[in-house]
Amino acid sequence: MKAFSFRISVLLFIACIYPSYGAAQEKVAMPVSYSAITELPYTEADSTLDYGDDISQFIQVWRPSEPPHGNLVFIHGGCWLSDYDIKHARPFMSALSKLGYQVFGIEYRRVGNGGGWPTSYQDIRSAIQQILREPNVSAPNTAILGHSAGGHLALLAAADEQLPNTFASVIGLAAISDIVKYSVGSNSCEVATEQFMGGSFEASTEAYLAANPVEQHFLNPVYLLHGADDPIVAPNQSKALTDRAQSIYLQKEAGHFDWLHPDTVAFTRVEKLLKDVFNESD
Repeated sequence: MKAFSFRISVLLFIACIYPSYGAAQEKVAMPVSYSAITELPYTEADSTLDYGDDISQFIQVWRPSEPPHGNLVFIHGGCWLSDYDIKHARPFMSALSKLGYQVFGIEYRRVGNGGGWPTSYQDIRSAIQQILREPNVSAPNTAILGHSAGGHLALLAAADEQLPNTFASVIGLAAISDIVKYSVGSNSCEVATEQFMGGSFEASTEAYLAANPVEQHFLNPVYLLHGADDPIVAPNQSKALTDRAQSIYLQKEAGHFDWLHPDTVAFTRVEKLLKDVFNESD
C-alpha cells in the first residue's frame, strides 16, 4: 500500500511539472483576443537578416535544435499599418520552430512608415528572394504563410512570376483574398484598405486589380484556413478562392487571432496542415 501511494505521489508530482504527462495539453477557449497573443511567452530569434536599408526591412530567423522538417516564411498582419509590427507574431513563430521548422519572419514597410501599395509587397518579394539565398533553403522545401493582411501579401507571392513556382505551399491564415470587396467594409481594418491602396477602388482601379488575389493566377498550391466566427476578415474572403485553392478549412468557434495562439485547436490545424505539406509522418 505504501508503494502504491508513493507511485501516485510521483505521478502527481510529474503532472504538476509537466501538465501534458499522461494526457493531451488542454486547449484554450476560442476565440482569443489580440491581447492574448501579445502576452504569450516566446523564444527570441536566433539571428536577423537585412534585405534592405530601411529599419523595417529585416527578417528574424528561428532555427530548430534538430535538422528542420522544412522552412517556413511568415508574413505578419495588422491591417498593413505600421501600428502593428512583427512583435505580436513572435510567440507563433517561435512555437513553429519548436515543432521542428526553420522559421523566417518578415518585417516590412507598412502604412505610416513608408509602406503601402506596391511598396509593402515589393518588400515581401525582396525578403523572400533573400531567404532563398540562405544555405539549404530552396522553394520546394519552403512554405509561405501569412496572417490577415500578411495573408493577402502571401497570396500575391503565390502568383508572382518573379518568384519560383515550386514552393511547397502558400498558406493563408484568415487571409484577405478580395481586397476590392474588403475595401468597402466598415471595420477598422477594412477602412485601412484605402490608406494601403492610396485611394478608393474607383480612383485606383488598376492598382486594386493588380493587388487583388482573386484576380491572380496562382503558380503555387494555396491552402486557406479561416475562423468561422472571424469578425475582422469574414470567412467569405477565403471562400472567394474556392475554385483555385487546394483546400479551404473553416475552424468552428475560431475568430481572427486563434491561428497565432499555440494552445488553440486552430493552431493544431496549422500543425496538421504543415505535416501534410511536408509529407511528415506522425
